[in-house]
Amino acid sequence: MSQTAAPGLEPASEGRHGHVVALFFLCFACSYADRQIVSILVQPLKEALSLSDTQIGLVQGFAFTICYATAGLFVARLVDVSNRVAVSAVCVLVWSLATMMCGTATGLLTLVFWRASTAIAEAGLSPAASSVFSDLYPPRKVARATSIFMLGPYFGGGLALLGGGTLLGWLNEPERLAALATHGLAPWQVCFFVLGAPGAILAGLLYFTVAEPARHRFARQGASARAGADDAVPGLRDLLDALFRQNRFCLPFFAAYIFLIVVFYAHTAWFPTLLSRQFGVSASTVGQFAGPVFTVGGTFGVLVAGFLASRGDDAHTLRRVLLIAGCAAAVLVPLALAAPLAGHFSLSLGLFGLCAFAMSMVQALAPVPIQVAIPNRMRGRAIALLVFLTNAIAGSLGPLAVGAGADWTARVDPSLHGLGLGLAAVGAVSAAASAALYFLAARRTHTSVVDIDTAPLTGEARL
Repeated sequence: MSQTAAPGLEPASEGRHGHVVALFFLCFACSYADRQIVSILVQPLKEALSLSDTQIGLVQGFAFTICYATAGLFVARLVDVSNRVAVSAVCVLVWSLATMMCGTATGLLTLVFWRASTAIAEAGLSPAASSVFSDLYPPRKVARATSIFMLGPYFGGGLALLGGGTLLGWLNEPERLAALATHGLAPWQVCFFVLGAPGAILAGLLYFTVAEPARHRFARQGASARAGADDAVPGLRDLLDALFRQNRFCLPFFAAYIFLIVVFYAHTAWFPTLLSRQFGVSASTVGQFAGPVFTVGGTFGVLVAGFLASRGDDAHTLRRVLLIAGCAAAVLVPLALAAPLAGHFSLSLGLFGLCAFAMSMVQALAPVPIQVAIPNRMRGRAIALLVFLTNAIAGSLGPLAVGAGADWTARVDPSLHGLGLGLAAVGAVSAAASAALYFLAARRTHTSVVDIDTAPLTGEARL
């Protein structure tokens, strides 16, 4: 069973925590498989539940992300004051069950309800994992552990596209369609059931095999701080002061990441559908091609980001991470513009993979500035605030705007590829804004106060 480490007991070796990172990564991949599966089921859902592109955009965007973002603020309080591993395990179990229940949806309202339930439960994992990693590793190795964890969206998203597409194609074969029909089931329902099931196993593994690590001193108290001080949880005013007054890089950093995630959500929600519509390819075939491309591109981006961020000393980790993210966002600008407008399936697919590469570099490093600069007992809520703003704005705006734009273009001039135009405009503008803001955040790092709470763990001060 998940247990809290004894106060003051430091981990004997950083290398012994690999299984913790691996298990959190698998849970994160599972969460993205559960959320990404809708993108490969757009056409079956539209036909079965009589939905428009705007309503699909609502399901993938606003309905999911606003619940994910809002719930994160409440769950993060638990992350800062209670057993983070237990909170994570419960969240994994709940979102897995909610994903399976999406297969029972009979219309827009029931689908929205179960997607919202999935989102609420998923909100707890990232703050908890990021907080745990901060107590296991020094800054440059926090970046490495976090980058491995952040492979989750690309492995999970790729699994949903590849596995979901393959499963959908297999289930749509005549003999299997007939067998499902005798039980009153459709292929899209089975996809939800299959994708949701593994989470229950992961929840058990997380709860019973991972020990809650001891929390280290949380900020600027020095080596003489006593264990009792660790139990004091700063209030909301202290959190906002640490974020936006003591650390002036945070405001442009938050805005930069929001713009980047606009691109991510728009692409993951609509690019598979774009490939299917624009090139006349079935959803199952799109999934079989797009899934591996998305996973490979994202994996390489995360690995490159982790490698670059871990070079050098702890003192410059914060600035280095922000500059790497800014460069990756700048590279994304032309890629995001060209990928939806390419006139050939293979070219569009390849550019989609390069977009995944650039986006994943930024995402891999997103929690690191907070892990490095923000006190321990504030990290869960600080990351939850970033998640809230990111999802409430980017997650809601990206998919919904593209879907609404596609519907509007179809009414005005059906000959135009509205989905491609919308994705290109949203992607290029948002990536450019993200790059500019990341560079601004990097310039402001010299005015920030960086946490020193892992000094007992590493023998080095965090500067």
